[in-house]
Amino acid sequence: LYLVYKTWVVFGFWTLAWTGLVTTLSGTILGNLIGSRAESKGKITYNPKEWPKFLNIIICAFVGYYLFTIINVPSISETDFYFGLCYLILLTALPIIWETYKLFRDRNDFVEIDVEFISYKDNKKTGKFEILKIKKAEGLVNLTLHFKDETTHTIALSEMNFNGTDKASLLKEINSRLPKIEETEQKV
Repeated sequence: LYLVYKTWVVFGFWTLAWTGLVTTLSGTILGNLIGSRAESKGKITYNPKEWPKFLNIIICAFVGYYLFTIINVPSISETDFYFGLCYLILLTALPIIWETYKLFRDRNDFVEIDVEFISYKDNKKTGKFEILKIKKAEGLVNLTLHFKDETTHTIALSEMNFNGTDKASLLKEINSRLPKIEETEQKV
């Protein structure tokens, strides 16, 4: 409670309220603004776009700079300055650095679906799976493929810059292409 009180004293309640609202809306809107689904020549590719997330990082950096200008005035005490600086480093600078690192690390990741296969690239990990061998797909954080031979494979969508909407769309797309159990039994 003291830290919350001290933060309000240093930055002001309304300043924290509107900057928090701006960064929350920015992350929510820009994180889900642009879908990653593209269809070309019978292939559906989910390749998350980086520019909305990069724009969110820039907005958060500007908010952090604005908060720094509030504490970087001669009238603020040295204690309040260092408290505010620690707040900005821990709650603005470090998250920006982490998100920038993840953005560049995961920038070329994708999942591709064609008539016969599901393939993916997650940094150096790749995989290609025949759709007819998949029994079901599930998971909204990470995609788990359950195969007919009772094995599974997990694709770490949480480490591939996918947003929630794209994860749900990908799962629905994969499940719609899987052969129905009745059709498979009739062919056997």
